[in-house]
Amino acid sequence: MRTGKLPEHTLKRSVLHPIRYRSGRNGLWPGIGFDGAVSGSMVTAMAGTAFYYHGNELYALDGALNNVIAAGGKPYGIGVAILLPEHSEEALLADITGNLYRRAEQYRLDILTGHTELVPVVTEPVVMITAYGTKIWENRHELVRPGMDIVMTKWCGLYGGAILAQLKMEQLLSRYPKSYIRGTAAYLEQTGLFTELAVLEALAGQEGQEQDHNSIDGRPVVYAAHDVSNGGVFGALWQLLDACRSGGEIWLDRIPVRQEIIEVSNYFDINPYLMNGQGSLLLVTDRGQQLVEAFRAQGLTAEVIGATRAGKDRKVILEEEERFLTPPKGDALHAVMYGQPLPA
Repeated sequence: MRTGKLPEHTLKRSVLHPIRYRSGRNGLWPGIGFDGAVSGSMVTAMAGTAFYYHGNELYALDGALNNVIAAGGKPYGIGVAILLPEHSEEALLADITGNLYRRAEQYRLDILTGHTELVPVVTEPVVMITAYGTKIWENRHELVRPGMDIVMTKWCGLYGGAILAQLKMEQLLSRYPKSYIRGTAAYLEQTGLFTELAVLEALAGQEGQEQDHNSIDGRPVVYAAHDVSNGGVFGALWQLLDACRSGGEIWLDRIPVRQEIIEVSNYFDINPYLMNGQGSLLLVTDRGQQLVEAFRAQGLTAEVIGATRAGKDRKVILEEEERFLTPPKGDALHAVMYGQPLPA
């Protein structure tokens, strides 16, 4: 198997289909486009580190929390598992936990559980985060119908462009000013979804209430959400539409993008639409422009980037040109970090 996240066919064959028991108590189950689970009023999700760099535990933290938010939850706590190479210095452990605990305090999260171990087979620190939240609204993928709007927050390739700017700064300085690259790396501070959560919580009404999908009070109703991460915005769009069992039409020129992300992507000859976009959220709604305005009122970039369609075709359209979305085959970031370009 290739390095990185499992391709969809392998995930289905060896991870999802072998599951034998389902209790019937849960609202969301593991599946394509479902990165969090809902059990009663609790929402939970997991995420872990990939390639190692100083501070990558925050990538795992935001990944797990973003999954909870996209699944309809408001995070309240986390569990932390840390595996270290044998003979690691205590200072390394203190650095990892210090980063996590400061961010948890910022997000007002309790540390609920943990496990720490030094393991001979581990060559770099590995951090796994389990996030827990309270359900404040409910994904209803089965209610999605043709003609609904697809909304995106922030911009494509957010995490990928930022981490390349941080880790490959010396290379990029051969072409771009230091202030430009440092500004791009600073986007790492925007890889969470707590601002989006504030909007979703307001739409859901009083804290602790679920959103009424039959609401007629004029508020936009969110029927489904999916956070962008590994595989980029194209991969996340495929997974969102697959979860909704829907076709779709995506307007490429409406997808928000930053010039800095384009420049970094061009330098490494990778596609920003297929690059890790942690920090962005995709939503299906009946009133896209109203939802966009709600996000913009909180200082977020947001756009209606497409619409659901009848049938199974999922198209990306730019003027007269069309291409089909396909299941994600990996992440463009891997070409730089692992020397592993995406398969054709």
